[in-house]
Amino acid sequence: MQIKIQGVNALSSTSKMPAESFGYGAERCLVGSKLRDVKGSTCENCYAMKGAFTWSSYKNVEAKRFDLITNQPITFKEGMIKGLLKKKKPEFRWFDSGDVQSVDMANIILDICEATPNLMHWIPSRESKIWKDTLVDRDLPSNVTLRISSTMIDGKPSKQFNNTSTVHTSESNVPLGTHICPAPKQSGKCGDCRACWNREVKNVSYHKH
Repeated sequence: MQIKIQGVNALSSTSKMPAESFGYGAERCLVGSKLRDVKGSTCENCYAMKGAFTWSSYKNVEAKRFDLITNQPITFKEGMIKGLLKKKKPEFRWFDSGDVQSVDMANIILDICEATPNLMHWIPSRESKIWKDTLVDRDLPSNVTLRISSTMIDGKPSKQFNNTSTVHTSESNVPLGTHICPAPKQSGKCGDCRACWNREVKNVSYHKH
């Protein structure tokens, strides 16, 4: 599936994921760009700073997406809603690369989620302050699972949010009650698992790449 907004393809597709996603480059992460310089952090060896993410053609598209959501938010919102309402697969992921930049951006994303009740939205993020500030004035839509990611490998999940994610080096280091991502045992694919989109799953832990 594609959604074209102002001539820009707004969606990404990866072989692992069961659905399309939106992203615009990990170099724009606010918290993540600082964590990349921290040894043992979950961003130290960011997958979105390697491989196809570094291709000039891909980075050009990411820059155009970033411009859309940042400088033309209403156009972006209207285009995304129109396109996502036609989507057949029920899952959607925000930020396969990059992260939310501001409360204004967070509100645009949540507006899109509210307007597309046909989908379950998963938002992975390390921008806990932005989301705390956003959720002061509104509730998280029922079709959204916001997962705040831990900052350190083998670190504990955040206690400030209902849904979280962690990264582990060994299953012995996984917090109790955690769902362990099965992708490494499934050729790197989600398969039938949809835990990341499921609010009932409090914490998902991913094996360190």
